Amino acid sequence: MSLKTLGVTPRRPEGTKKTSMAQRRWRLLARALTHSPEPTGTEDEISMRRFTSFGLIKPTLLENAPLDPESSWYEYSCIRDNDIFSAQVRKINKTFTANELIGFNNTGNVCVWPSEECLAYYLLNNPQICRDKIVLELGGGMSCLAGVFVAKYCGPAGVTLTDGNITSVDNVRCIVARNNMEDFVKCGVVQWARAAAALRQTANGNRVQTWSPNSGDESRRTDGLYDVILSADCLFFDDVRLDLVETIYGWLADDGVALMMAPRRGTTFQKFVEAAMKRGFLTRQVEHYDTRVWSRHLELLQQTHEYCTDLHYPVLLELTKQNKTHLG
Repeated sequence: MSLKTLGVTPRRPEGTKKTSMAQRRWRLLARALTHSPEPTGTEDEISMRRFTSFGLIKPTLLENAPLDPESSWYEYSCIRDNDIFSAQVRKINKTFTANELIGFNNTGNVCVWPSEECLAYYLLNNPQICRDKIVLELGGGMSCLAGVFVAKYCGPAGVTLTDGNITSVDNVRCIVARNNMEDFVKCGVVQWARAAAALRQTANGNRVQTWSPNSGDESRRTDGLYDVILSADCLFFDDVRLDLVETIYGWLADDGVALMMAPRRGTTFQKFVEAAMKRGFLTRQVEHYDTRVWSRHLELLQQTHEYCTDLHYPVLLELTKQNKTHLG
């Protein structure tokens, strides 16, 4: 679900069917995330609130972190092959209102979504994917957890961490500084609609002159390509699907790979796959991409009645421009 990087929800004329559906989605999401006493309506909607983590990368509150009433610092850590991998992550303490969530996408500031956790864990287990590569994360929310772990442990040549929400990006800058990665990790705002528009203008022979490399807004850049593009839980809203596909296609190197992690959630995942194929991507869907993630998934199915495969289990989607695969 594209819950972290849309920026501004597109507006339509009052009273249209699509407007009503979009508003209903935002209200349901807002109630779940803000723990509103209003009924959410169905068991599936309630389960979205109750399931929060696969327990692969565990947060621990840092007692000696800088004092800040607006945030808290946690150490996110996991153990792999008897080695401990950890990063310090700043969480925003603000409770967002339903109106804030409906009108502007602050959902990436609420929590680290399970898909981001699974993507980070998968990349730690497969560091060769990003080693010596130029890496971009799109829609990373308040933590860009996958990109942060890649930067710290996977040996990339460079990393750019982005989200459509400036509050998220400012928070990620704090995280990058706290983990001493400012020399090779860049942070910036990317709103997919703007990025896609700039890329389409360039493809049509129109020069885009509104982007400044020092502005902090990466949406208008049209030069430079990435070897690896990462994105987690960003496939939910119909309105920006084509813009996300266009942004990835325009910024991905010809021999690069984009790794998307998201639950199927009805038809939203498949619609993104179809849009990517239509744009010219070769696609590959992988459900059993990591033994521990899969085992945890099976445990949750047996032990947690709130857990739903369609809503919660992230599928790995690989996008390439060339006829090759990067996964085992």
